[in-house]
Amino acid sequence: MNDPPPQAVMGLLNYITATSLDEDYAHVSRRRRRSGDTPEGRTRGPGTAAMLVLALFGVLVATAGVQTARNADESASSRQSLVGQVNARKAQLAAQRASVASLTRSVAALQDNNLAATTQGRAVRARLDRLGVQTGAVAATGPGIRVVVDDAPGATQDNQLVLDQDLQKLVNSLWLIGAEAISVNGQRLTNLSAIREAGGAITVNFKSLGGPYTVSAIGNKNQMAAQLLDTEGGRTWLALRSGFGLRFDVNSEDSMTLPASSRTTLLHARQPERLR
Repeated sequence: MNDPPPQAVMGLLNYITATSLDEDYAHVSRRRRRSGDTPEGRTRGPGTAAMLVLALFGVLVATAGVQTARNADESASSRQSLVGQVNARKAQLAAQRASVASLTRSVAALQDNNLAATTQGRAVRARLDRLGVQTGAVAATGPGIRVVVDDAPGATQDNQLVLDQDLQKLVNSLWLIGAEAISVNGQRLTNLSAIREAGGAITVNFKSLGGPYTVSAIGNKNQMAAQLLDTEGGRTWLALRSGFGLRFDVNSEDSMTLPASSRTTLLHARQPERLR
């Protein structure tokens, strides 16, 4: 007698459930064996998406490096171009200043020749010379004192440096004791002059100066040296020399020549009509 089929004994529903799970497990096992995988301790290599991300990151890094190098080259080229433009403008300005000075001398020579032709003209020329010395329009010659100031040797702190306000106090004190003409490193001071700091440098008449700073003052050489030390500016500089090591030398001179100022043209001030 033949045995009954398994589904008749187990019941149809139980049979289908059991055999379907066994077959699924068998399929998975065969596929793992073919690919060399094991259920436990299995490792997976990087997937396609991960490889794409790594490749994209590498491209971005390479692009950034190339762009950085290109920007550095462009920055260096731009700096060189700006330096060239600045140097060209400086040369142009120097040439224009030389031209102005030459024209000024030519005008002065023509004026002197015309005024020297008559007695009245000579009187006018003498008056113009006096006014020119006072205003800085013409060069000035005479005795006086020469003050040399500079930063402390090996200066590393601000209080060891010459500041614009230090020079201002010194110049104001020289005017106070009777100086008739003053120049700083060859820059003649007038009512239009300014001593200030710009870009880390001290400027006079809008020209940057470097130390040591030589302040020349025409006046009574026998009195000015002693009088200067009794002024606020003189006492300030004595304190700077003793406290911080700044240079402060005062010497009397029998004769000095201070150049004319290049800034004497008034743009707004005019003589009143009643005085003309």
